[in-house]
Amino acid sequence: MDSIMRSDEDYFDSNSSSSGEEAETSKVVYVPKGPDELKPKIGQSFMTLDHALDFYNNYARYVGFDTRKNGSKKEKDVITWIYVVCSQEGTKQRKSEQSELKSKRSSIKCYCNAKVSWKYFMSVGYVIQSFVEEHNHEMVEERHKRFMKLNRNLDLVHQKFILDCANANIGPTLSFSLLKEVLGGLDYVGCTILEVRSYRRDLRAYVEGADAQMLLNEMRRKNELCSAFTYEYEVNSKDRMTRLFWCDPTAKRNYHLYGDIVSFDTTYSTNRYCMIFAPFTGKDNHGRPVTFVAVLLSKENANSFSWLFNQFIKLMGVAPKLIVTDQDLGMKVAVEEVLVNTRHRWCMWHVMNKVADKLPKNMLGSEQLKKELDACVWSELIEPDAFEETWHAIMERYGLANNDWFSSMFASRRFWVPAFFRDFPMSSLIKTSSLSESQNSFFKRYSKSRANLMQFYMNYNHALETQRSNSAKLEYYDSTKVPILRTELEIEKHASTIYSGSAYNAIQEVIVYFVKLIPEKLRGGRWLKSQFVKPIHGGFCVDQEIHLAVDKKKIVFKNLYALFIETAQSIEGNIDQINAFDAIMEEGKKQLLGEGVVLSSTEKRALIENFYGSQVPNFIEVHPPDVVSTKGSGSRKKSKKESAMKLAMKPCRKCGNCHEIGHHDSRNCKKVNEKVNQRQ
Repeated sequence: MDSIMRSDEDYFDSNSSSSGEEAETSKVVYVPKGPDELKPKIGQSFMTLDHALDFYNNYARYVGFDTRKNGSKKEKDVITWIYVVCSQEGTKQRKSEQSELKSKRSSIKCYCNAKVSWKYFMSVGYVIQSFVEEHNHEMVEERHKRFMKLNRNLDLVHQKFILDCANANIGPTLSFSLLKEVLGGLDYVGCTILEVRSYRRDLRAYVEGADAQMLLNEMRRKNELCSAFTYEYEVNSKDRMTRLFWCDPTAKRNYHLYGDIVSFDTTYSTNRYCMIFAPFTGKDNHGRPVTFVAVLLSKENANSFSWLFNQFIKLMGVAPKLIVTDQDLGMKVAVEEVLVNTRHRWCMWHVMNKVADKLPKNMLGSEQLKKELDACVWSELIEPDAFEETWHAIMERYGLANNDWFSSMFASRRFWVPAFFRDFPMSSLIKTSSLSESQNSFFKRYSKSRANLMQFYMNYNHALETQRSNSAKLEYYDSTKVPILRTELEIEKHASTIYSGSAYNAIQEVIVYFVKLIPEKLRGGRWLKSQFVKPIHGGFCVDQEIHLAVDKKKIVFKNLYALFIETAQSIEGNIDQINAFDAIMEEGKKQLLGEGVVLSSTEKRALIENFYGSQVPNFIEVHPPDVVSTKGSGSRKKSKKESAMKLAMKPCRKCGNCHEIGHHDSRNCKKVNEKVNQRQ
């Protein structure tokens, strides 16, 4: 408990201009109680300013008050005088007389005069020149000390944990919850969620205006290490990035293995600049999505897509045999202009999904029409002539022959009807852009709409790593698991040794029904086990060989971390063992790092640089892109009729100003009434 002294003497100078409230407050004096070795003494010296400040802050933290720097003097980059006061020193300044009418936030300042000052001496260091111990307010209770500003500093443990969570795309709220569990509860966290959010804000602010250049520097570094890593970009007249294209050696190799048929689609809300993310996606030998190339674009037009397709062909050396997209006009123009020998297919799902919107209202409930149309369109067994004949019959039967949309879809039938792709091998592999859409959804689980370019690139790499890890796991199963045969046929036994698990399961189902031929869509090298797969679309370049590098430092660090966790959990309930382990750790730290290791601002900056993997460059050639407006960046403008219908469905409320029942309140009552009067 704090000892309290009451004095009739004014603690402040009688000539002071302080208010009567100050004089009244100063009559009660509180002297903090604490160990003598923690209490500052006049004449006490410290070698560095950091040690001096830490000493006084530890004293304040123990007895229960916050501190703040109140002034300093500097000569030739050396601080010669510094003053630290209680955080409740002074009073809140009033801006004007009128401000008193408004409700204001409360203030902690109450004219407390507790303070300490240091003076620098060349041979000694920082010496305490003055120390006022008494306060005019109570000390913070023990149960509330965790809310003090001095106890809410983010040390190395907090910062590293927050950075690791950011790297895993975990937000501040969940990061704080995890930190609470790791450190044993809210009383032991040492910060609040506000500090975590502020640190994440500072993390984004660190690369403000430099993230585009940092990303290009990182890609340049990777290209220097491995020439097979390729990237291209474009800027506008203001040197702001507008297009970015990149691909690594593994993606190139996968394209030559599985890139004969690709799906291409765009997605939004993956970065703070609203740039469009547009990956090229295919299917691997397990029937799983595989990403070939990643692209960021500022515009969705024919010029952007033409540039993208040109870069794609330049990098891969060969265009895909078939590409599946939606009905975007810009994509259609670009494919016809650049991918001359590539078959272009529209996503069937997007086409058929519009049928309900284009049908007359009296036919919306016709199950027979839906059944006949699906049988005509989705069938891969009918020839083009049979499709056209069946289509015309359906249109005549249901009076849709003069419907503009159905007529336009029939005119474009060679882009989306399966009957017109019967001559193309493996055409049934990808019929819709759902493969791209599933991958877009997969990537968006790893990204945030407010991420800068460096964070987006890191999140993309994490998603790609997960995709490739899942593929490697399936390869492992193929090499270690032995399928259970359901027949004694040699063809099934042979298929079990060469085909991947998913392909073999499909083949087995056919064999069971006594069809002794492998289905056409499963023939070829695509569906073989990974060790048997050969390029089906182009060939490998010498620099595309994949070398797996093992980072020994990460393995040793992982073992060290596991040893620490194992030891800490083993001694969790024994205070003597905990103290002994703590002493061992402190001694080891001193032996490795020396005495007095303080986390300086330079080291904090190094932590953030290590998180991004690069430093903010001194000179910036390429600036971040402008925030763009795309088709997916906002909702369409509603008509007056739609707005009126939505307003009519909204429940009414009583206005506190005019006391009428309506869709307004006292805040906008005047404005609403003015509009009503103008209409009248």
